Order: sequence, then C-alpha cells, then structure tokens
Amino acid sequence: MKFAIQRKHIRAMLCFASKKDIRYYLQGFCVNQDDRGTYIDSTDGHCLGRLLIDDQPMPENRVILPSVNLESLKGTKKQSEEFLHFTVDGLSVAVILPNGDKVQFTAQDARYPDCDRVIPLVFKTEDEKPAQFNPDLLVKFVDASESLYGKRQCPTLLQRGTDSIIVSFGLDTQFIGIMMPMRDSGGAGVPAWCYKPRKAADQPIATTEPA
Repeated sequence: MKFAIQRKHIRAMLCFASKKDIRYYLQGFCVNQDDRGTYIDSTDGHCLGRLLIDDQPMPENRVILPSVNLESLKGTKKQSEEFLHFTVDGLSVAVILPNGDKVQFTAQDARYPDCDRVIPLVFKTEDEKPAQFNPDLLVKFVDASESLYGKRQCPTLLQRGTDSIIVSFGLDTQFIGIMMPMRDSGGAGVPAWCYKPRKAADQPIATTEPA
C-alpha cells in the first residue's frame, strides 16, 4: 500500500483524532483506499473528518496511523505543502521525508470504525426539530480549516433535524465533516424574571358600548 500525504493534511486530520480514549485505535487516523480513491477518516466518536487526498481508484486497503507518530511528521506551517511518501507492508510503515530521510514505525493492529455508516444517505425533510451540538466539536473543524486553507474559515452547516450535522467549507469537495448531536435535555425556556413587568398604564383600557 502506497500513498502520499501533505503535512498540512496530517495537521488538519489530527484535529478529529481522539486525545485520550480506551479505544486506542482512535488516537490516530485511518488511510483508506478503494474505488473512490485514497482518503483519510479521522474521528473521536463525536465528530468525523473525511478528506480525499487522491481520486485515483485503488484496490481496497486501509491502515491506521498512530497520532504519536503523526505528530512528529506534521511539520510547521512553512512546511505545509510538503508531501510525505508512505509505504505500508502489513503493520510496517516507512515514510520518505522531503529531504530523503526515512522514518519507520508500526501501524495500529486494530479495526477502525466503518465511517461510511455515519455519512448521511437520506435527508428527512419532515423532521424540523433542530438538534443541539457541543460547540467544542465545531471548534475542531475551525482548527482543521487553518491547516487545510492557511487561515481559519467559518464552516457551512447543513442541519438535518435531530440527526448528525454535515460540516463543509465553501466549494471544497475534497473534505466533509460529520458532527454528532447532543442528547436532548429539553431546555429550560425563558425564565419569568426576564420579562418586564407590565405597569397599570400598559394594561389595555376596558371600554363599554354606550347604553
């Protein structure tokens, strides 16, 4: 399995990887190859980023790259456009750096979640009740946009009633995000003390018809 990833894409997709999780395989991201091309899935179980890095159809394959190794490869902003070339043989990963140096590490021996299952296929227009979302998750997408586009972008959100929300950035067709909703706690509404008390002069004047 061979593929190339720009340093900026490593930085961006690490935004969605779990930092601390007993599901160790979420502490990193998964590079997939199939008839859609080569693309990266990264998720912490609450939000998902999917990025297409090569649209050339490939035999089906995948590898989970650990965060601890990716952190050392993401480089600086000045190195954003640099390509790193990966060769995967089983769990053995070799990376050729732009200067010709070679880095080796071991991929995660685990099964990554099937992210296709959370990509929406049906849009339920009849469900108009909006879902609630953790704003900290949205910040992850804004952080990723800085690596992807060079500066922080405001994402476009496609609401789907109480289902997950689709996150995108303008006309970029290479990246798609999914954000899971929070459990509905009902909400307290507007408390009575917020309303200005009516004075007598504000009350409607009662009128009577002449006898």
